[in-house]
Amino acid sequence: MVVPMIGKGANEIRPALLAEVEKILEKRQGTAGEFGFEQQTSLEYAKRFSHLKYADAKEMLDELEKLEVKLETAVKIVDLLPKNKSQLMLILVKDKVELAEKKLEKVESLIAEYSKKARKFEPKVEAVVEAPAAAPAEAPAEDAKEKKKSG
Repeated sequence: MVVPMIGKGANEIRPALLAEVEKILEKRQGTAGEFGFEQQTSLEYAKRFSHLKYADAKEMLDELEKLEVKLETAVKIVDLLPKNKSQLMLILVKDKVELAEKKLEKVESLIAEYSKKARKFEPKVEAVVEAPAAAPAEAPAEDAKEKKKSG
């Protein structure tokens, strides 16, 4: 996610961690007053889907960069925190990143380490409103019998 704000000049354009977006927007919320729809939606999204606190996310990002993982790919790994090797491989293949087996194992161990620090998600369940029970329908055969009697 790129961070430039509407109406503001961008100092730099780079991928941003969801935890970083959450931190920036929470800081601005205290000073800017009411948020517009886009900013409020972005804040809610960042709060809901960022797995790690900002400090942990930044630390993990730095460690991935030490392993020479491209910044864009590292941000995706931190934000998504893949649960298994196949999910990690999907991210790497999409970004056309090839890692040596040893580096791949190090990335997997990093993910396992930081997954322990991850926030636990509770799925957002919408209340299901049941429709009122309809009156039982009469059988079509009975309707046909009544028509014959009356006709």
